[in-house]
Amino acid sequence: MAPEPAQPAARPPAAPPAVAPLASIWPPAVVYIVFFGGIGAAFPYLPVFYRSIGISVEGVGLLSALAALVGVVSAPIWGGFADQLGDVRRPLLVGGFWAAAGAAIIALAPDPVSLAVAVGVWASGMAGIIPLIDSRTVELMGGSPNRYGRARAWGSVAFVGVALLTGAIIDRTSPRILFALWAPTLALTGVVAYRVLGGGASGGSTRRLRVTRADVVGLVRLPRLGLFLVGAIGFWTTNTAVAAFLSIHMTNLGAPAQLVGAAWAVGATVEVPLMLAFPTIAGRLGSERLLVIASAAYVARAIGFALAPTPVALVALSALSGVGYAFFYVGSVTYVARHAPARLRATAQGVFTGTANSIGMIVGSLAGGVVASAITIPGMYAVAAAGSAVAGLIVARAVLGRQ
Repeated sequence: MAPEPAQPAARPPAAPPAVAPLASIWPPAVVYIVFFGGIGAAFPYLPVFYRSIGISVEGVGLLSALAALVGVVSAPIWGGFADQLGDVRRPLLVGGFWAAAGAAIIALAPDPVSLAVAVGVWASGMAGIIPLIDSRTVELMGGSPNRYGRARAWGSVAFVGVALLTGAIIDRTSPRILFALWAPTLALTGVVAYRVLGGGASGGSTRRLRVTRADVVGLVRLPRLGLFLVGAIGFWTTNTAVAAFLSIHMTNLGAPAQLVGAAWAVGATVEVPLMLAFPTIAGRLGSERLLVIASAAYVARAIGFALAPTPVALVALSALSGVGYAFFYVGSVTYVARHAPARLRATAQGVFTGTANSIGMIVGSLAGGVVASAITIPGMYAVAAAGSAVAGLIVARAVLGRQ
């Protein structure tokens, strides 16, 4: 009898594909801490500095609008530059030092024209920092972009702490001291980002892709992103109109400066636990629904501000600012990251967060001032409530319309 043919040796079972562990939130969290610590030193007190050197109230508004206008142009340029390099770290390093130089020039500007030029220099460097950090953070979170909020929350913690500290220092010195804290942190943001945001994905890639105008237009034409951009611009416009005049409104009601600061601190403090819990909340409700909830919170805030009889009531209602900002900002970064093409992540964040926010700041500052002058600040808040409702409906149609 012929021998049986030899049987092939059994192959060991194939090993399951390796799953890359989720990146730690701490590298981007450290970058957010440095950056928003500097923002806490500057943004609450820049108008105070401008007034201390003789800039009129109208001039302060124009400087804010100028910074936002520069941001509209600059944010997508920084994003496109980063996408072409395949690396956000080098643009962040350059942008951090660029913005720091502009901030230093603002402190030393001898006349209004020089001040306006300095604001333009600072704003052109500043415009790309947040979208680039955001896009890289979402990328590092891998398959769980909702975890972005846990890293971003530490920026709000730093904002609150440094803002309160800077206020105490200014009370004992002068508003100009804010630049000693602000300018170095902008440069340090670039250095820290360059050192800790590498590794994995495209953080240190050498790929080079040409980002064209057609790419940017194509992003806006995507069905789920184009309509969202319209709603986001409306959202940031009404938010700016409400926030820009809060301090003035509280002062008109007799609030001391300490209570005005408390109103801003309450909103930022509420952001922290909501950002930390964003993955859990989004897992239950969906990040798209949180965008709609954010819009509803801002409608309620605007109505409350219009009707609030006392500064203390305004402080309490400021908690809604934290709800709206935390859910909308983190939700929008996450939403854009999920629907934009992978090769255009940074460009998309520059357009849908940076540019949308900048346009909203321009329109909200200018339109809010005109309406408030015509029908009082509470009347403007009522108009902003209606605008927020319309923006919320547009956002809901964009993110929920096809579900």
